[in-house]
Amino acid sequence: MSARCPEGHLSEAMDYCDVCGTPMDAPAGAGMPSAPAPGGGGFDLGPSAPAPAPAPATITCPHCGATNVEEALFCEACGYDFTTGTPPMDGPAPEVEGPGPESPVQEEVEPPEDEPEQSGEEQEREVEEVEGEEVEAAAPEPEPEADPGPEPEPTPAEPAPRAHRAPRHTPPSRELADAWVVEIWVDPDWYAVQQTDETCPSAGVPDVVLLTRSSALVGRPSSSLAARPEIDAGGDSAVSRRHAQLSSDGQRWWIEDLGSSNGTFVGTVGEPLPTTPLTPGQRVEIDRDDRIFVGAWTRLALRHATEAEKQGRG
Repeated sequence: MSARCPEGHLSEAMDYCDVCGTPMDAPAGAGMPSAPAPGGGGFDLGPSAPAPAPAPATITCPHCGATNVEEALFCEACGYDFTTGTPPMDGPAPEVEGPGPESPVQEEVEPPEDEPEQSGEEQEREVEEVEGEEVEAAAPEPEPEADPGPEPEPTPAEPAPRAHRAPRHTPPSRELADAWVVEIWVDPDWYAVQQTDETCPSAGVPDVVLLTRSSALVGRPSSSLAARPEIDAGGDSAVSRRHAQLSSDGQRWWIEDLGSSNGTFVGTVGEPLPTTPLTPGQRVEIDRDDRIFVGAWTRLALRHATEAEKQGRG
């Protein structure tokens, strides 16, 4: 003997359906609960996608409005000096494509469709209705708060230690108003304290390099590393391929070590030879009587070019 359950299945049992298990005497539609619909709540959808990496910090040039990386030494667009605040010597700031960092982009707004002009009485009536609604919607004045008493004096925070700054990129080079020269000397006194097995060449007249641009690389040439230094110290094997960088604002000069193997030293005429190298990435201003020591015997001196040297007859 067989019968149909409330869900419509044919069952041999008379107490519970053989197919769905619904009581045979239950009302129709009271069967087993259906599975949750796809996409419903309560399911683990797996780990979410990783958050995007933060964008690199930037700094805006106050001279031309161009955007540079936060550690930039000079503006890539106009050459503005972020360290000394010296503007570029090439005239007014260049125009930066696109809107500036503070000028919002103006979107083109389509003109609204022509509406029928209203008479003066209709316009006055609308103004009175708006003013009446604003008066009714005005919120009640808040109750005055209780006086919490005098605020405690803030404790002065201790200044955070200054972190070491990594070497920065080479600033863009530009024409100088006045030419300079670098004298490359062989210094026997510097060679004597280097404790090197290299044979020191004989000291003689210096090599003179004319500088007409605001940036000059000190090092040894290398075709594989694309190193073509303006100040070639290739005879000194203790000088790195990209050893140091000279930069100028037209009146002053700075020296920066680029992470060389044997370091860059700055000393003054009449004083003992320097013993502490410059920190890589730190710019140091060069005075008139300062001398730069690199490699096993190389000494550099900066000065203004003579008229003969400017004409290539020095």
